[in-house]
Amino acid sequence: MTLTPRRRRTLAVLGVLALALIVFALPAGRRPFWSSDEARFALLAQDILDHGRWLVPRLRGELYLNKPQLFFWSIAVVSLPAGRVTELTAAIPTVASALATVGAVIAIGRLLWDLRVGLLAAVVLIATAPFYAFSHVALADMMMTAYMTWAMYFMLRAQRRDVGAVVLLAFYLCVAAAVLAKGPAGLAVLAAALVATAVTGGPPALRRLKPWYGLGVLAVTATVWFAPYLVQSGGGFVSRVLVGHYAPWYFSGGLAARLVRFIALLGNFLPWTVLLAAAVAWWPRCPDPGRRWIGTATMTLVVIVGLSGHQRARYLLPTYPGLALLVAEFVGRAGAEGGRRALAVGLWLSAAVAVGAAVAVPFLGNLVAGDDRVYLPGGHVEVVIIVLCALGAALSQALGAVRGAFAAGTAGAALCIAAAMVVEGVTYPARFARYSDPRPLVEAILREGPPGAAVVAYPDAHLSFDFYVHRPVIEAATPEKVAAWVTSVPAVVITTDTDSSALAPVLGPSARVVARRDVGGRRYVVIVP
Repeated sequence: MTLTPRRRRTLAVLGVLALALIVFALPAGRRPFWSSDEARFALLAQDILDHGRWLVPRLRGELYLNKPQLFFWSIAVVSLPAGRVTELTAAIPTVASALATVGAVIAIGRLLWDLRVGLLAAVVLIATAPFYAFSHVALADMMMTAYMTWAMYFMLRAQRRDVGAVVLLAFYLCVAAAVLAKGPAGLAVLAAALVATAVTGGPPALRRLKPWYGLGVLAVTATVWFAPYLVQSGGGFVSRVLVGHYAPWYFSGGLAARLVRFIALLGNFLPWTVLLAAAVAWWPRCPDPGRRWIGTATMTLVVIVGLSGHQRARYLLPTYPGLALLVAEFVGRAGAEGGRRALAVGLWLSAAVAVGAAVAVPFLGNLVAGDDRVYLPGGHVEVVIIVLCALGAALSQALGAVRGAFAAGTAGAALCIAAAMVVEGVTYPARFARYSDPRPLVEAILREGPPGAAVVAYPDAHLSFDFYVHRPVIEAATPEKVAAWVTSVPAVVITTDTDSSALAPVLGPSARVVARRDVGGRRYVVIVP
């Protein structure tokens, strides 16, 4: 049967989305919670399921006001059938958001240029290491990124004079959803879209966006977050969260740390960074309004995110879709528009980076420390596979440069990197569990402690312990507070090996250590008084 062009396009889109699903979903739910950031969303969703507190859930008995509800609502909804949040149900909204972001990149590429550019941008994004690293983690950043990327799509649609108010409404609703997923950081896409529109279309284009209408939409949707938090906090939400949490988080810190984040962005985007650098040499020779809009919006996001006083690698997630689109537009179009030399140089440099990565893989164990070690290939077989994937990416880029098949060479390299990610998805969750699994400690707590005993942590504890013991952990900041708890109620104490010596005088000679385990680079002990 002969496939029609439309059916071929549909199959191509479905094929790329299927690839993304395999890459993103393979490790989902197969790694325990250790980060308090992940466990926090799981616990909030579980509180919703247990107590029906959909508007303002509680964490360790306290109102949780620091983040809006949309992400933990989504975890709660996915977990409703089983009635319990698991590592898998907590990851499903993130995987869905990563897929939605890939879909948005395809849509933007097709809207501005053609479907081939959109598909190429999608595979580049799939094969971007930081995007993969957060594609299956129970954090709100990927959901925010998905809504921000779709907001960019609808803004670009809204630039067309024949588009009705529905598209503009969709843009503002996506901005609102980005805010409801994570907080004020979602407004960065509004700033980016307005700056890019002003640069490319001037004041007339801005007026067509009906800013007062947009502010109304954002104000109405924000009441979902603000109203219950203001009421239940007794008016403390503004001072405690908006002023006391968000403002210091963004504005504190020195300039040096902010500048380092820009350098990290270039490193994290390898091997595509070198193609982006080659594209800069071609852009002045072939101006394009769509590229100018995407480039301006992406750089605005980079500046807004990069200037945050506190930095996390995941904060840069919203910048990768735009960067992937810029790379794909260069690779997909420059060959036919005077950019063959720049493309050839870019592909050769990208191939060299891939060869360098292949050579470095066996020695990464001497260079990488801490939590990132779980991503390093373990065992000779896995090392060989990863090296072959890197060499395959280099070969694909080199052949693309030699034959002038630039898009095919880049797509082949992305598929080789995606294959390496599939291997990682199979293997790294087990390494993560060996390094950061609190469950054996929790099993000792439940086995050795009195039934329903209070779990007292000195001086503090990751929220992952709360998740696995199925009740709030009590943090006791001083040995005297530990003593007060263990003498008043049946209790089990968890602390680190270093801190346990301070508890010996208050727990007495009858206290016994029932478990020791290294978790996340620290040795923890469980003590039954």
